[in-house]
Amino acid sequence: MTVTIKSGPERDDWAAAFKGAAYEVYDDVATFFGFERESVTTLSLHELVSEASKTAQGVATVVRDLGATVVPAAQPATPGEDPWAAAQTAPAREPGSAASLLEQINACATTDDLKRLWARNQDAFADQAVMDAWKARGRALKAASG
Repeated sequence: MTVTIKSGPERDDWAAAFKGAAYEVYDDVATFFGFERESVTTLSLHELVSEASKTAQGVATVVRDLGATVVPAAQPATPGEDPWAAAQTAPAREPGSAASLLEQINACATTDDLKRLWARNQDAFADQAVMDAWKARGRALKAASG
């Protein structure tokens, strides 16, 4: 069995192909896109591929339309460092415009950076475009560290 997941309709959009038995393809797709096993165990292969396609297209849209880039995964946080606690003790920032926040989302190099940004700007995440970009960036970072 071969499954190909495209990031868009254009010729130069990237695609990922997975080949093997159904269970191997399932595991490979879940691993490639950074899906947590517990969250996809109830999905059929078709449903998993559909979710992976949505993720691929969302990342491609953020890269193409917002000029984002996928950066290599940073070093993991040192043991004992709690990014949520650090975010809560950090001084609060004045909420900026959605465009400014989108730039900050794109600049995040780790999922911990994304968590800190969310903690400092929770009100701004009511804007669906901001939330979609934040989620897409998180998925891209997980996939890159995968």
